[in-house]
Amino acid sequence: MNLLWKLFPNRRLQGEDRFRSTHHGSILDSERGNSPIIIMKSDFLVSLADNMATQLGPDVLRTLRFAASDEWRETLEQSVFSWKGDDPGKWKGFDRFWRDEGHYDASIIVDGALSKYVVETTVPTPIAAGNFAAALEFAIGNPIRVGVETQSQHTAFLSIQVKERILGDTSPPPKVDNYTPVGILTPLYIDGLEFEKEGGIRRLGQNYCVVPIRLFDHWELASTSLAKTAYNHDKTTWEMSLCTAVSTAFVESGELVFIENEESWEQVSSLYFSRWGFGKIHHIQASEDSLIFTVKSDANPCIVAGLLMGCVHRTTGKKIYPEWEIMDDNTSVKFDMTQ
Repeated sequence: MNLLWKLFPNRRLQGEDRFRSTHHGSILDSERGNSPIIIMKSDFLVSLADNMATQLGPDVLRTLRFAASDEWRETLEQSVFSWKGDDPGKWKGFDRFWRDEGHYDASIIVDGALSKYVVETTVPTPIAAGNFAAALEFAIGNPIRVGVETQSQHTAFLSIQVKERILGDTSPPPKVDNYTPVGILTPLYIDGLEFEKEGGIRRLGQNYCVVPIRLFDHWELASTSLAKTAYNHDKTTWEMSLCTAVSTAFVESGELVFIENEESWEQVSSLYFSRWGFGKIHHIQASEDSLIFTVKSDANPCIVAGLLMGCVHRTTGKKIYPEWEIMDDNTSVKFDMTQ
């Protein structure tokens, strides 16, 4: 852990003080007990969520809000935040943390005896609503019921009902152990990436956000009733959909992928995997009939497969759905190039 964090535990870490890169292409977030995260272009995350809704229906955005709340509950349980009250403007350290997650503002609106909240964001509004609901619940010390009254592409209005039951009267949430990384950690450095003084992450004029890898686990769990149909080779509807959504988001991002030989994939690994926290391509086996990747990653294998699917699509112009499996703690992804 960073020396500043040890000496000043209430000091908010920023940028290279908060994030660390591992030798296998992961990015660890000290605010989340060193849990792995992805630094993602906000538009990429919006595209991913929209594509999931297209495949599984609009209810998947509702479950995304639940997942975002669950993930922030874990995060706040690991944090040293001491927020109190119902006004986010008085929560020390909230603004920077909130904006680093890809959001703009969150404020209370008082209309007579009724209090509402407005959240503005660069990422899918269900994530902003879910994150804020968990923060408010953490700050007031009571469980709440949230109503998302209206929402646009970047704004959501929330009404809150505080439940009578006090959190202290129930079993506390399970303590989440900090992740213990293996190997040497290095300060995060991404060319052109800027951490704004008041929070927020930008690069080349575009907004970026912190996406915890465990958010996708919470999302899948919350969406069990929406995507529980089994597919062949033990792949679920959820995995197939997420793979396709990641691939489509990458293609829609407009990133260019030029492959001349196997060594070209090393540049792909650097530019699109390890730079952002998706992992690292360790081995490529190419032939006329197939293309096989071995990837070390903390992300779900279907996410790794989806990113590679997008890369293959960009370089070949063909949409080839891959097969994947876990082998010796790595993700093996195979493309049938005869398709």
